[in-house]
Amino acid sequence: MHSRSSLTIILSLTLLAGVVSPSFSHYLRAEMASTNYRIDWDTISNGGLDTSSSASYQLRDTIGNPAIGDSSSSSYNLAAGYRGGVEDQVLTFTLLPQAASVEQVATVLSGNIVTVVSTTDFEVDDYAIVVQDIGTDQVTGFGKITAKTSTTLTFDDLADNGTAPVVDGSNDRVYLLEGADISFSTLSSSEVVTEIVGFEVTAASDNGYSVQIADDGNLRSGSSDVDDVSDGGVSVGSEEYGGRSSDTSLASSTFDTADSALTTSLQPVVTEASAAFDDRHFFTLKAAVSNSTAGGTYTQVLTVVATGNY
Repeated sequence: MHSRSSLTIILSLTLLAGVVSPSFSHYLRAEMASTNYRIDWDTISNGGLDTSSSASYQLRDTIGNPAIGDSSSSSYNLAAGYRGGVEDQVLTFTLLPQAASVEQVATVLSGNIVTVVSTTDFEVDDYAIVVQDIGTDQVTGFGKITAKTSTTLTFDDLADNGTAPVVDGSNDRVYLLEGADISFSTLSSSEVVTEIVGFEVTAASDNGYSVQIADDGNLRSGSSDVDDVSDGGVSVGSEEYGGRSSDTSLASSTFDTADSALTTSLQPVVTEASAAFDDRHFFTLKAAVSNSTAGGTYTQVLTVVATGNY
């Protein structure tokens, strides 16, 4: 039996984004329909209205289509012309792992404005998280920075898992979300260490989208590994590893209600049943070790897949 007080764990994330055929447009459609037919888009033109393609290109043509172009008001957007209604984008997926090395102590959170010691490492349009009481029972808000001063960061919104963070300066932090790798750094038997993986998804699908996650085996260093969590909670002093989702309404996994084990099979961590634009969720990875956990550098590859629901 080994008696070690710490070990290093490094996780590498692999991003796979599923893309399938479009079935939704962000435009308001003034369509014509009857019992047996529907015309989604109509045009007054001199011909064309065809699609041609080669190995490298695709052409949608319309001849003599009058009054084309985009117009907008405070409430509506008009894409005039037959081809104005065509939208090929079906799914965008941004994976945003926590950069644990870029952190600031948070002292006050008022609305979407957080006060920190310094904002030097953060820029407008960066994604970041605000964490209340980092550790086992931390509460997290995830958003995009829209403005900053020397001591404040303003977010467009702070998506959470049903509970908004409350910042009082006691063990509260702001972390940058960026990059492709995350690291728990050095772990000890006296704490639970967490890392956040954020997701931002735009899904042009009437039935929404899903995000799934899988690993390539246990956290491991040579012949040693860290046990998967099995009791619903990663606890201080126990050798356990797992995660929990900010999505609190999962039907086919337990990541919404408990710290759960990752497996080599894909499991859902986010499911949305309708079209989404810049939809944000996050997944909290948790790790703890005991005094008998063998020291070493532990690694694991996580695969995260986003797909549209059709």
